[in-house]
Amino acid sequence: MKLTWVPWDNNEALQTGKQGGAATLDFSNINSASWPLISKVYADEVYKEQYNIELSGVINGAFNTATMLNLYDTYSKLVEPYTTTEREGNSFSTGANDFSNAVDELKTHASSRVYAVSEYLSKQ
Repeated sequence: MKLTWVPWDNNEALQTGKQGGAATLDFSNINSASWPLISKVYADEVYKEQYNIELSGVINGAFNTATMLNLYDTYSKLVEPYTTTEREGNSFSTGANDFSNAVDELKTHASSRVYAVSEYLSKQ
């Protein structure tokens, strides 16, 4: 039998999590009765190793810190002129620095997630 992963909630991938926070990288904060598949897969050494390989691939590939920071810089330069000239009532912006602060927050978050994965992997 082949298992195909169906991504869900990718729109929340850069958040710290809702409803009490995101699962820790080692899933130690999930209830195995509520999440039996995740618990069983992570407990299997073969699948756990594959999970670790996938995590490493993410932080060394698509989510590489330098790559992400460059993308944020590139795209923010394209969008910034339009965000700083939005009219009141048509935006959630409350000040001139809101956009640059949000970009800085994204950069910090991207770096912190790579650090979290690196720390997790160093203990495996």
